[in-house]
Amino acid sequence: MIHQEKVGLIKESLVEMIHIADYSVKYKKTDTKKWGLNAGNGILGFPASVILFSAIDCIGSVFSENNNFKITIDGKQREIKSTSQHIYILNSKYFKLDLTQIDLDNIYNNVRSTLTHNSLIPEGYQLQIGENEKLPFNIGINENDKRIYFVNLIPLLGATKKAIEIFINDLDCGHIDFIASAICQKIEKRDVKTPMYYDTKKPGQFTIIIKKWIKK
Repeated sequence: MIHQEKVGLIKESLVEMIHIADYSVKYKKTDTKKWGLNAGNGILGFPASVILFSAIDCIGSVFSENNNFKITIDGKQREIKSTSQHIYILNSKYFKLDLTQIDLDNIYNNVRSTLTHNSLIPEGYQLQIGENEKLPFNIGINENDKRIYFVNLIPLLGATKKAIEIFINDLDCGHIDFIASAICQKIEKRDVKTPMYYDTKKPGQFTIIIKKWIKK
């Protein structure tokens, strides 16, 4: 589907993300021919995590540079001003978590970013299915007095799914002015204005006229 407005695209993409994340969390790596030594009762934890954090990032990005959108962190009202602060959305009404500044920063830097860019996570950060856990993140202090994090994928999936439902409802009800958001305006500056013509021979499809090809 070709979206004439970007708000339609963001809603569809979030629904697609949660669909694939749900599949990844429910998938079992039991096929020894496919998974070899990694076969067992495991799930597709890495892709599930990357997709869920991408969805979290996406929701947070819509409120970047919005001075009217406040999030409580360590008892203080904060705003989302940069890409690394999109993670603050976890403490908003959409997720209702109460993570400290240090925990938000650690989750962003050492889980979200290293998984996305390096397919790795540092020691002290554990991905687990978390079927018996209530919170998306369990955080403790180990015997060396260092913080240690457990990312519980089933609760994180549930929290992100609910957040997306509330977020899309806010978009549909006009509670979020997506067109006026900084991220929408920044993306629009990259637009290449391209007329699209409805294809009468192929209902629901559009044709784009190319004057000449540079590469094909």
